[in-house]
Amino acid sequence: MEIAQEIANSQAVWAFCCIILAAAVIREMRKENIEREKELKESNSVARAEAQRREERLLNHLDRSNEIQQQTSTALQSIQRTMITIESRVDRVEKKIYRKREDQ
Repeated sequence: MEIAQEIANSQAVWAFCCIILAAAVIREMRKENIEREKELKESNSVARAEAQRREERLLNHLDRSNEIQQQTSTALQSIQRTMITIESRVDRVEKKIYRKREDQ
């Protein structure tokens, strides 16, 4: 009994127990860190895939938008040419009307 009591009071035994406990805690922390790192890598790869899909959709939308803007520009140019033609015709008609009034 005395030997057990001496061992229990010995600093070496308590130091050994603390070292074993610290080693166990460190080992568990490493396991948790490895699991957490795997989860983060998986989450990151999923986020990258989603970002890639969003980027592709955005680029497709921009391409369609550019095509529509080009069509709008072409239509506006056509309207402008038509307006110039109409203005010139109206000018000619006004000149003819003005001349007829002067001649009378």
